[in-house]
Amino acid sequence: MSLSRVNSQFSDEHEHEHKSWVVVKRQKINILIPPSSPPDSTQLTVLKPLKNRNIQTRKGNVVKRSLPVVNFQFSITRIRFLNFEQRIKEHGGIRKWLISNGFQRFLPVFEREKFSVHQLFVISMENLKTMGVTPVGPRRKLIYAIEKLSQPL
Repeated sequence: MSLSRVNSQFSDEHEHEHKSWVVVKRQKINILIPPSSPPDSTQLTVLKPLKNRNIQTRKGNVVKRSLPVVNFQFSITRIRFLNFEQRIKEHGGIRKWLISNGFQRFLPVFEREKFSVHQLFVISMENLKTMGVTPVGPRRKLIYAIEKLSQPL
């Protein structure tokens, strides 16, 4: 029985027990974090008023809060993509960028697959291998060139 099937059966059977648990997925490991224990009657938590908690209120009971840390990685990826897209446009498109960087051997593959800028940005070594680019060196050079193009100046 495969590991994914065992995991799905385990999660189906124990879903009702773990509704308040937090699942943290890191690489190939799933970590279940139990809910916090109920507060003791001896331990009272007093919340500060909104003014003292560094949260701004607006008319109509709307509260302005800062973005959660979870979106930070998404923001970085978005900025990298915008940099990449802008630089590809400056070069005159994917075809001209590939030719100017010595990646002519990839032209037939990218033209056959009709790659967009976004698809090129998220391409991986495995994707290139399944598309027929078997030598490791050229694949690494292309991935490195994409990463370099997406970095800020």
